[in-house]
Amino acid sequence: MRHGFKIGNHDFANRRRYVGSDKKIVIFKKASNSFWVGESLVANRILIILPRQLGDVLLGTPLAEVLRKRFPDAKIDWCAHPMAITLLQENPYLNQSFYYPIWSKQDVSHHSLLAKIKLWFLFIWRYFLFLRHLRQQKYQIVIDAMNNPRTALFAVISGAQTKVSFSVNALRNRAFTALIPRKSLDDGYLGHTRIKLLEPLGIVLTEQDYLNIYPVIPINAAYQNNVNAWLENIVANHVFTFDGVPQEFKFIALSATHRRPVRRWPGQSYVALGFKIITELKHAVVWLWGPGEKDMIYALHQELQYLLQKAGISLNYSVFPPGFGLPELGFVSQKAQAWVGNSSGLSHVAVAGGAKTLEIHGPSRPENWCHPNNRKHHFLQRTEGCFGCSSNTCKLPRRECLEDLSVDRVFQQLKLLLNE
Repeated sequence: MRHGFKIGNHDFANRRRYVGSDKKIVIFKKASNSFWVGESLVANRILIILPRQLGDVLLGTPLAEVLRKRFPDAKIDWCAHPMAITLLQENPYLNQSFYYPIWSKQDVSHHSLLAKIKLWFLFIWRYFLFLRHLRQQKYQIVIDAMNNPRTALFAVISGAQTKVSFSVNALRNRAFTALIPRKSLDDGYLGHTRIKLLEPLGIVLTEQDYLNIYPVIPINAAYQNNVNAWLENIVANHVFTFDGVPQEFKFIALSATHRRPVRRWPGQSYVALGFKIITELKHAVVWLWGPGEKDMIYALHQELQYLLQKAGISLNYSVFPPGFGLPELGFVSQKAQAWVGNSSGLSHVAVAGGAKTLEIHGPSRPENWCHPNNRKHHFLQRTEGCFGCSSNTCKLPRRECLEDLSVDRVFQQLKLLLNE
């Protein structure tokens, strides 16, 4: 369970709804043990701009939590690409999220030229309405957590007196009133580094504070009910026994995917790990997957079932779930004894969902992708040969950073995690 803390009479760990107010919000001057530091500041209306990708949006959600804890009565909004609706629309720290119009060539490809022109003018009109809405909100503070040409334009059009981002180039920097060095966003866990954008507002956190700050994924009752019903069905309709002795249904979630093949631990290694989990821990294995990953993961599930059949073990121990959305995958991860997988979007979902996690790293840098609470979040990476190059392509004849990471090492690290 996530720990909260108090400022004044506000209990932020349990607060769920926030209503805008005209009340002035003040950052008090620094006390010796204060969580927040800085000079006086007035802020009723705050906008976070971080449109995409889904992983970036999820890792950026601590911005809303930290701002809400400092400005409990302010109106805090988020501007994003429509792809982020699932992650933002029920975020408990936001008053609202809104989304800019997008032009899809695929959606209009079958229309006539005249119809395309009409749709184009409709798109332009919708964009004008979006920009007008942005301006009418009269934000006082804008945090641009992406700083590309589009988001910088949004910041300027907002008319906010205080506009904060990171330094990119001399031209775009002129859109902002406060900047932090771009390289500072690469130092440390990426679920926390964007919080540095709040330092110009006088908001500074300690290392201990960061340990209790996580990405936020809203998991409402409907999502929870879907997952609970699926798990209850498994227990009701499947038998889990070893040597004729009934076993309690417990499971480890495996996530063997990554959109970049160079960053995947080999699929055969996941199958072998799954077999060890089942035979030595007597836990089932649940294979997690997202859009476009079903066939790949189902093939691994079948390979594990083949090994189980040869060993005379119930095939029920390898579980292939239905096509869950991100919040549901977060809740499945939370229900697991632990989550094991590549450092990917699903690893961030698992962390946000509250799971114990073991991330497997090859070319990626664990300090950037693994939450610093090492009692709950572990990583494993080779310490010899080639590793941690941060490249998306491998120039070696083979991916030794991942292919030479043994199943036994991962299994031993998993047991350490389970004992935390």
